[in-house]
Amino acid sequence: MLKLTRFLIEDLKGDWSKPSIKFFRSNNAYGYIIWLTIINSYLEKTEISVEGIVNEVDAYGSRRTILDFINKGVEANFINKINSAKDRRKILIQPSETTIKEFSEWSNEFVKSIS
Repeated sequence: MLKLTRFLIEDLKGDWSKPSIKFFRSNNAYGYIIWLTIINSYLEKTEISVEGIVNEVDAYGSRRTILDFINKGVEANFINKINSAKDRRKILIQPSETTIKEFSEWSNEFVKSIS
């Protein structure tokens, strides 16, 4: 447990050399939850829509704030928006390759810290 707490403290205070992680963490709880929700959906191989993310995070930020954050993530190439094949009106969210790579690196460091 001590190793875990030290890792988390240093990780949150660190220089955040991974731009996607820095982006998602720089926006209070909703950014962090959006990050983990998108990654979780990707790892589970399930679809998550913009509306799904808004519903997951609505307790931490307004709809407009969340939508603006998602759009900034798309502009920064940390998030991809695609139209659903089943319903063209539905916009799905996926992590970019950068986000996937940086999460993988971060999670490996995290796991090592608690081993």
